[in-house]
Amino acid sequence: MEILSHLNIPSPITQVQTAWSKKAGIELCMKRDDLIHPIISGNKWRKLAGVFAHYPKESFTQLTTYGGAYSNHLVATAAACAALGIRCAGIIRGEEPKVWNPVLKMCQLYGMNLQFVSRETYKKSNRTEGIVGDVLYVPEGGASKLGTKGCQDILNETDLSQIDKVFVSCGTGTTISGMYQSLTQVKNPPRLYGIQVLKGEGYIANDIEQDYGITGVTIYDEYHCGGYAKTNNELIEFVKEFARETGILLDPIYTGKMMLAIQKLCENESIKKGEKILAIHTGGLTGWFGKAAEL
Repeated sequence: MEILSHLNIPSPITQVQTAWSKKAGIELCMKRDDLIHPIISGNKWRKLAGVFAHYPKESFTQLTTYGGAYSNHLVATAAACAALGIRCAGIIRGEEPKVWNPVLKMCQLYGMNLQFVSRETYKKSNRTEGIVGDVLYVPEGGASKLGTKGCQDILNETDLSQIDKVFVSCGTGTTISGMYQSLTQVKNPPRLYGIQVLKGEGYIANDIEQDYGITGVTIYDEYHCGGYAKTNNELIEFVKEFARETGILLDPIYTGKMMLAIQKLCENESIKKGEKILAIHTGGLTGWFGKAAEL
């Protein structure tokens, strides 16, 4: 893929020290997929990479994808298509707002044609993956089997020999499913844990078992801080303190909840003293466009 020439891949791994990680006696590392690209970062690129690897750009004339008005996936797709010279469109859930938010404006800046539809129409739309006519359709969030293939590279490019546990945030299960698939090729792999960021007991665990037959991961579903795209004071204060201590900005939708969960798992000793933890920073920092007022 020509776009790879200016992406930071493999993404670096950073050692992270905080007051709570020192107190817990753990070694904490973070794979910085947020540094892949300022906009096309984290698992948004990983999932798109799986799609682009399967469908060469010569096989379609337009890419159409879906999302809400604050979708990180839409922004990443718009930027990736601009870099590849691909015409793109975004189907937006909900009526067009009178004033566009920064996410929608950035999508337009990168040349994405935005089409707003009612929530009822959006729900009934066929948001599956594939080429129809000359248009490549990519599901909301890049959630698909091809997306999981792209996410395999997160751990394929990582030395896991000294890692005890790997953590990643989960919204659809696509990323953790790809990571699990890559671990099946590793001798004595570390344990894989997901932090579910939306409400619903067993939601992600049930989905990845049903869609991919995966049962060999642990999903924590109690650290969502109120639900998808919801925050609370504890989460916001944690993200602020983490940035001050480490210089690493977390997003409030995914990675903030993951790192707060890791802290709590250290406190209740589910993560043991002496363990080496790898946390995946899945990017998504444009999520702050809708949450900046909470800082």
